Amino acid sequence: MKSESEAGMSIETNISDAIGAVIERAVDAGVRKALNVSEVTNRRLLSIEDSAAYLALSRREVYNMLSTREFPVVNRGRKKMIDIHDLNAWIERNKR
Repeated sequence: MKSESEAGMSIETNISDAIGAVIERAVDAGVRKALNVSEVTNRRLLSIEDSAAYLALSRREVYNMLSTREFPVVNRGRKKMIDIHDLNAWIERNKR
């Protein structure tokens, strides 16, 4: 059986761990919000639809950009995927 001091330390450790986890989640959420990071950017390869949303363009515009080879494409079966690094590079090239 644990002594009172051991039980108290165990409770303090559990509380400290719980507070640490809450703080970590809050900081992560705050950083994502500050950097305007969405769930889409948690993946390296994006679908055409996700790429269009990321660039604030229509799907048709993204397909046109693929046909003119503005982005390299990764084919996964019939599905076309675009590397988020290529999208970011395109954004940088097109800034004024």
